[in-house]
Amino acid sequence: MESMELFKKMIAVGCRANVITCNTLIGGMCKTGKISVAIKLLEEMVNRNNESGVICRPDVVTYSTIIDGLCKAGLVEKARQLFLEHMILRGVVPDIFSYNFLMNGYCLSDRIGDAKELFDSITRKGYRPDVVCYTTLIIWYCKNKEVNEALSLYREMISKGIRPDVITYNTLLTCFFLIAKVKDARNLVIEMRLNNVFPDFWTYNIFINGLCKNGCVLEALEMFNALVNNKFAVSIVGLNSLIDGLCKTKRLGTAWDLFQKFSHHGNLVPDVVTYNILINGLCKNGQLEMANELLSYMEEKGCALDVVTFNTLMFGFLKNNEIPKVVELLHKMVERNVKPTECTMSLVMQLLIKAENYSECLNELPQFPVQKRN
Repeated sequence: MESMELFKKMIAVGCRANVITCNTLIGGMCKTGKISVAIKLLEEMVNRNNESGVICRPDVVTYSTIIDGLCKAGLVEKARQLFLEHMILRGVVPDIFSYNFLMNGYCLSDRIGDAKELFDSITRKGYRPDVVCYTTLIIWYCKNKEVNEALSLYREMISKGIRPDVITYNTLLTCFFLIAKVKDARNLVIEMRLNNVFPDFWTYNIFINGLCKNGCVLEALEMFNALVNNKFAVSIVGLNSLIDGLCKTKRLGTAWDLFQKFSHHGNLVPDVVTYNILINGLCKNGQLEMANELLSYMEEKGCALDVVTFNTLMFGFLKNNEIPKVVELLHKMVERNVKPTECTMSLVMQLLIKAENYSECLNELPQFPVQKRN
C-alpha cells in the first residue's frame, strides 16, 4: 500500500512511470494477493492511460509476472487466456519464464496433459527447455508416484546436456523414499555428487526422514552423527525425524540421549514437534510420569504447549485409567488457552464412559470458551 501511495505521488508531480516501475509494482501486488489490482494496472499500460500517468507498454516481464500470480492463486484458466489471447495476440513474445509459470500452474491444478503439451511446444517455438521446465514436470510425476515418467524426464534432460539442480534431486529422492526404493535413493545421491550437484539442507532432511520411514533408523543415526561431527548445519526437522524413528523402533533410550544432548549442549533448540514426539514415545512405553514431567520441562524452556501435546498425554493417562490426570490436563488446556479439537472431545467422551461416577466426573470437567464459527 505504501508503494501504491508513492506511485500516485510520483504521477502527481509529473514523473512518468516506465515499464520497470510498473513491473515492480505489479510484482508486489501479485506477491501480496492483489491480482485484480495488478491486472487493472496492466490494462492501463495496454491502453496507455494518460490520466493515470501510465503511458508505457507492458513487456514480457509484465505478462509473466501476472501469469505467475494468477497460477499461484489457482486462476489457471485466466492465466492461460492472458498467455494466449492477450500476450501473444498483442505481439509480446513469451520467453522461457512465461512457459515455466504457466506449466507450473497446470501442474498445480493437476492438468498434466496441458502442462506436457505446453512443454512440447517450447521446442517447436525455438526455445530450449531449461532445468526448471523439466523439474516442474518431475515434481508433478513424483507427487503422483509416477516414478518411471519422472526418471524418464530426468534421463532425457541429462542426455540433452541440461544439468539437474538440487531441487530436481530432492524431488526424486522424496519420491524414491515414498515408494520404499531406498537403494535407488542411495544411488541417486552418488549420481548427484558425480554431476557436481551438492546436497543441501533439505537433501539431508529428506534422506534422514526417508531412512527412518523405511526402517533404516541406525543408518539415519549414523548419517546424522556424521553431519554433526563435520560441523554441518543440521536442522530441527532432521533431528525430529530421527527421534521419531528411534521412538517407533523402541530405541527410546537413544532418542532420549539425543534429545538431552541438543537440549543442553547442542545448537538445535527442540521445538513443540520434538517434545510431542518424545511424549508420545514415553506414553507408548508406559512411562507416563516421565512424559508428564517433560510437559512441565517444555514450559520451563519457553516452548508453548499445543493441542497435540495435551491430546497425546491425555490418551496415555486414559489408556492407563488415570482419570484425575486427564481432568487435570483438561484444566491446564483451558488455563493455557489451548483450543480443543475433535480428538480432544473424543477423549472426553471416552473419559466419561470409563468414569465410575459419571455425573461427578462431568461436574469436574472445565468449560472451554465457545469458539466462534467463521
